[in-house]
Formats: sequence, structure tokens, C-alpha cells
Amino acid sequence: MAKKPLIPFFKVRQGDRGFKPPEAWCQLIPCDTFNTSSVRFDAPDENPANSTYEWQIGTEVNPRKGKGLEIGFGDYLRDNGWERWIPIKLTIRTPLNSCLTNLRDTLVTVERKLFFTEKRIAGLFIGITEREEKFVGTLNGVPNSEIKLIQKRSGSFIGYTTPIYLMIGLPHIDTLAFPSKCSWFESCESFLQIRVIHLTYQSCMEDVSYHFSGYNSLFSPDRKKLELDLTFDPPGGRKQFNFKGTLAP
Repeated sequence: MAKKPLIPFFKVRQGDRGFKPPEAWCQLIPCDTFNTSSVRFDAPDENPANSTYEWQIGTEVNPRKGKGLEIGFGDYLRDNGWERWIPIKLTIRTPLNSCLTNLRDTLVTVERKLFFTEKRIAGLFIGITEREEKFVGTLNGVPNSEIKLIQKRSGSFIGYTTPIYLMIGLPHIDTLAFPSKCSWFESCESFLQIRVIHLTYQSCMEDVSYHFSGYNSLFSPDRKKLELDLTFDPPGGRKQFNFKGTLAP
């Protein structure tokens, strides 16, 4: 068996809270900031099967053991407040064997700090009420393109009651309405990113959402830069759009 280095970088994501874990399509960029109190920790799958793992969570007296675990920080955050860092230290012990490339890999320690906040960044329309937010950038390779996001909370839009969420700037659509009235969708998110799949794009709000079947959005921490992938599945075939832009003054 070929030698390989031990991988100390552990994975963190929002906790499952008793629900099924994310499916394979839900691939999110790693992020150490959380606006949820439940966090899932997992050691790398590539490490030797006989490696053992100890997790020191904050100031807990006793370390926790296991390759993966989910921890709820709700009580701690309620008593001590949000907007704070919590240190995490993982110690990996591996018996000496012929697969290790470095003898020092028998004992490896890695530390990271997670930040817990009540702020929300990931949602496309967070903080937009009865106004528009404009991003300028590149859409499918075309520079100086504009994408406008609008949250309409009064009146109606082509027969649909508010609130309703609109996007202007796609080349084949005058105004796109997000299918927010359709209950059948799947999503997963982190502090900066959200992925959504709409399951009823053929039969719910398709007259104003144009068979909009899903999107992936990623903001910078200051919410001034946006990467956005949009997918449509009309009868004539799939259309996809990629936008990278910066918030306009």
C-alpha cells in the first residue's frame, strides 16, 4: 500500500438536528462562521482506519472522542451571548505503520476557531425591502452586466401576492420571480452560501419563474461580492447562467 501523509484538516458544517444529512449535490465551500447553534464535525475519510480522534471543545473539561460528532452550542450561546469565537482542538493519534510518510504523523494536533453570529449573509434577499440591490460584473462571460435584486412586500406582481422576490438582468427574461410560493424545494446553506433545488418548476409559478429549477449563491463576508449560478429547465432544454459581480454604490 502506498504511503500517504495524514490529513489533519477536519470538516465542519451546520448540524443535522436529527434530520438526514445533506445529499451529494449539496457541496458547500468550507466556512468557519455559523449562524446556527448546531455544528457537525468530521475527520477526513482518507486517514488510516486505526486513527483515533479527540476533540477539545472550548473550555470543556473532558475531550470528546470519535471520528465524527454533532454538538449543540445553544445553551452556551444563550448564557454567554452570540458574536463570539469558540476554539476547537483536534488530536489525532495513529499507530506507527508502513503507510505513514512521516513519523510525526503518529500524533497530530490541529486547532481552529469557529465564530458564532446571529447575522445572516447567505440569503439573496436578506436586508432588501422595497428597494433594489444592484450588482455589476460578468454574466456568462459578458462584462459590465447588471443583476438587480428586489424584494416586493406590498401590492402584487402579475397576480401573485407579496412578499415576492424578483431579479432583473438575465438576457432571456424581463423580470424573474423566484418561486417562493412553491413549497416543494430542497436547500442547504452555510453562513455565506446557499444552494436551492426547486422540485415543482414545471407546475408552480412557471409563468413568472420560467421553469427556474435552482441556484447556488455565494457572498463575500461583507456582502459586497456575489457569485451566482442559475439553472432553468424549460421544455426546450436546460439553460444555465453564471454571474460574478460587485455591489454597486
